[in-house]
Amino acid sequence: MAIHHNREIPSPNIALHSAHCARNLHLKCEHCGDMVPRKHMDQHYDDNHAPVNCPRCEQTVEHELWDLHKRLQCPQRMLACQYCKFELPAADIFEHQDVCGNRTKYCQPCNKDIRLREWIGHELLLHSKTNAAAESSRSMLEKEEGGCHKQVRPAFGLNHKQLFLTIAITGLAVLIGSILFQRRIGSSEAL
Repeated sequence: MAIHHNREIPSPNIALHSAHCARNLHLKCEHCGDMVPRKHMDQHYDDNHAPVNCPRCEQTVEHELWDLHKRLQCPQRMLACQYCKFELPAADIFEHQDVCGNRTKYCQPCNKDIRLREWIGHELLLHSKTNAAAESSRSMLEKEEGGCHKQVRPAFGLNHKQLFLTIAITGLAVLIGSILFQRRIGSSEAL
């Protein structure tokens, strides 16, 4: 038995089978290696390999990267602001969040306005139940200093959640890129 396009073919019939398939039925796709009926090859290419024009940003994207582009890379994909939940294109979201995060919210226990970008850290450091013991000693210091301690602003204006998301997206993009690069090298070596 010999295997030809993922099927077992009796060894004495392999030459006849190969000639018949090549002439009449199937072609091997040069992009993915699948055996495709000859009459469906153009449709197979259009459905699986043809570059896609993004309707939002008008970039031409390789078919294999289309889902990644739609979800993570398109500068015109819509993202919600983490502070006001308003949806904006990704290209504009950081500038918007920079302004929106500077808005303040009143903290009653501290009797002070806190920037939205600092609110979560403020809550965790000063008002979480795990810090209840430290809060009593801290409240005496706050009375002496006249309010809440100054919050440390994370590097590059990003909070920990944004930084983690950025690192995760970058890692995912590198992983997908290396897989696609290896597939290209493998398919070019096969030729």
